[in-house]
Amino acid sequence: MIDPSIETELRAVLDDVPPVNHAFGYGSGVLPQPRDADGSPSASGRSDNNAAKGSVVDFVFAVDDPYEWHRANMRLNPSHYAPHLRALGGWAVAALADGVGAGVHYNTLIPWTKSSSSPSSSGFAPEMFKYGVVSVNSMCDDLTNWRHMFVAGRMQKPVATLSAPDPRVTAAQATNANAALAAALLFLPEKFTSRDLAAKLCGLSYTGDVRVMLGADALDKVARIAAGSEVGLMEMYRDAREEIGLSLAGLTSGRGGEVWHQDVRPGARSALFATLPRETLHRTMVIHLPPDLLRVERGTPIGEVGGVRLPDSDDMRGESAEMLVKFEDAGGRSAVESLRECIAWTVRNSSARQLVAGALATSPSKSVRYVASKLFKSAASRSR
Repeated sequence: MIDPSIETELRAVLDDVPPVNHAFGYGSGVLPQPRDADGSPSASGRSDNNAAKGSVVDFVFAVDDPYEWHRANMRLNPSHYAPHLRALGGWAVAALADGVGAGVHYNTLIPWTKSSSSPSSSGFAPEMFKYGVVSVNSMCDDLTNWRHMFVAGRMQKPVATLSAPDPRVTAAQATNANAALAAALLFLPEKFTSRDLAAKLCGLSYTGDVRVMLGADALDKVARIAAGSEVGLMEMYRDAREEIGLSLAGLTSGRGGEVWHQDVRPGARSALFATLPRETLHRTMVIHLPPDLLRVERGTPIGEVGGVRLPDSDDMRGESAEMLVKFEDAGGRSAVESLRECIAWTVRNSSARQLVAGALATSPSKSVRYVASKLFKSAASRSR
């Protein structure tokens, strides 16, 4: 999935920062995306060019104590931080990430100095990189509960792990992959293609993203990621397909693995809903179920609303999922549409918080450059 020479250069970034527990690179600067003959990104998958030249390489570093990590990193790399954050210290960086953002602090637009004097045969020649720092606990919480679906969304697509995997993250990521596959299958019809599945998996974390709404991301971004990551996604979700797809959704493939079929009967759909994170299932129920079932009476025990018990514990998810499917078309809207609204709310909320945190954490000049680059890419996608 990634050229060994590129992986070596990516790992070298870790030499210049304090030790991390888990690190990965993601995005088009790390993993290949298809490109048209003129070099522009393509959603068709017609060619198989490598990671984009001159791009910004994206990293996420998970650490046990962000406060201490930022303190140490400010001594090593003061230029990575805006002047006002350097003056306030590591506590302010960590507090801003948790109190305003989605638990992640990004240092952006840092010059890339790791490449050898001659570009590798893969053409890997980035100009800048950025890295997000998050606590291991926050990362695992997002992976298992979709609290913000920020780090979880990035890890629903192929990434390049650059450090020895933290076992806590590995376990949480398995839960994230199972839930993402369940959601993608719920959004798909009985018969679909591998590309359809890839697009649904890649699109989960962009549903409701304010960057897309504000025009700061390319229109065809999900299609390009799906086209470039289809093979990697099939490998990445292999265990989830066996655990969730085969056992719960009766997932089968035909025509060389390009066309898939799933069981869309109520029992299978209930099992997929029950695989979602508990809070996501809860919010979906609140959105979807008829108001008379959700009327809260005085003295109603926590988790029991109008006779319907909301999933306040993991062992109640099956019962809650069955209730969702029972009221599949409540109010003329399917439970799947309510799930889409729930995910969009989560992503919209976290992406807006992260946008504000990023603006507060970055110097004005960097903010202008970063936003301008995003708008330029978005405008280019609209002109094609």
